[in-house]
Amino acid sequence: MSNGTPLSVLTLNCWGLKFIAKDRQDRLAAIGRYLADPARGYDIVGLQEVWVEDDYLQIKELVKDVLPYTKTWASGALGSSGLVILSKFPIVATSMRRFALNGDPFKIFHGDWYVGKCVVSATIVHPTCGEIEVFNTHLHAGYDPVGTPDSYLGCRVGEAWEMASLVKAATSQGRHVISVGDYNSAPNSLVIQLLKKQGGLTDSWDRMHPEPRDPIPSGLTPEEGVAIMGVTCDTPLNSWAGHVWLNYLTNDPIGERLDYVFFKETPEMTCTHVEVAFRDKISGIGAPNSGLKNYSDHFGVNATFLIQPAVFHFQNRTPALSLSDSSVSLGAGDSSATTTIQGKDQEFTVEFLEEILLVLKQHRGNSAAKRKLELTVIFPLMLLGVIGINIAYFWIQPRWAAFIVSWVASALSSGWIVHFLYGLLYGGETASAFNNTIAEVQTVLDYKRATSTKDQKAFSVGDASRTSTSSRGRQGLLQH
Repeated sequence: MSNGTPLSVLTLNCWGLKFIAKDRQDRLAAIGRYLADPARGYDIVGLQEVWVEDDYLQIKELVKDVLPYTKTWASGALGSSGLVILSKFPIVATSMRRFALNGDPFKIFHGDWYVGKCVVSATIVHPTCGEIEVFNTHLHAGYDPVGTPDSYLGCRVGEAWEMASLVKAATSQGRHVISVGDYNSAPNSLVIQLLKKQGGLTDSWDRMHPEPRDPIPSGLTPEEGVAIMGVTCDTPLNSWAGHVWLNYLTNDPIGERLDYVFFKETPEMTCTHVEVAFRDKISGIGAPNSGLKNYSDHFGVNATFLIQPAVFHFQNRTPALSLSDSSVSLGAGDSSATTTIQGKDQEFTVEFLEEILLVLKQHRGNSAAKRKLELTVIFPLMLLGVIGINIAYFWIQPRWAAFIVSWVASALSSGWIVHFLYGLLYGGETASAFNNTIAEVQTVLDYKRATSTKDQKAFSVGDASRTSTSSRGRQGLLQH
């Protein structure tokens, strides 16, 4: 086997919120200049939160000599997905899928619903291994304090399920897959485990830096958090860190790993190096003499892969896999062309699927209760209030008071319409999305249970057969 061709992939959340992110223009221009440096050697870059078109166009212009192929996508009511893919190699196809579970329009200051959270992809033609489909996403953010229930967990689980289905479709077409982004989820979360188990993806950081679970580390410094745990967000090392975040594993205030470079591990694509990137603090951001600042409130992740020429056209060699398998065999023909990739990350257990279903059903119940409250309590009360105020209007004295009451009636009129439409349209759409996702998971779970039962029966029959044969053998020996 040859030494192969290196492929350098970067992901970075740019924190490009208009009117909210501090020193946005200076920072995104600095990000563009950083990426334009040929010494960086990036081949594929996925950016998140590039919300402003002028920022995208500026980055595109800056990197045109090293990353000439670029794509961004429109989504949601505000017109931008914030997602960008930059590539050294030609982009031959692109796609976007807006997630069915996508936040709450009443949570105006959260904003996820308005920007239309989605997953995008660009199919890139690599000169060594052929097509690579690169996915980029920014899953729904978490807004609840550490240690409290995550009100958007069901939403992110649904998003991860959709994304895993897209990844499986891409690999079934014979493409290599890389998936980058801000997943707003800790490494132990259901979201990340779902992408590994259902999507068949490998976390590049875990591949090169297995988490030290025995013993669980404690008392880590922020520097150790980055080096050992791969922390990318809410770390005290970042000049834009707004609050202290306890790491899920160590319980130290060192931040969390929310940004990932996943890949579909094959004989032609293996990870050789991964590191937390974009950690530098630079001058020239914000007011003069404002000191050194980071490029973004997130650090990036840079993974390097070794790409080998394809030894077979595995679009036509994709094996029929059973969900009960804990390994994936790639290759065909002689044994030298076959590689088996195994690991607990790919184990798809009944218990795991049941946990996914439980979360989805709990959040569906919460959503249904909210919808019922809107349609049976808030909307009727507002409507009755409007009717009552309009009847009383003609008897209210003095007339200036009647004028004020008329404004109250107008507000209530708008309110009952908004709450009625919210409960009817958004509530109904969310219920459908939860029901569809739950049905999909239930289908896989039923199949998994059926295959597990068959395997157990086959094992029992085989064990009984072996016992009977052994018994007959012993009887024959005694007779002789």
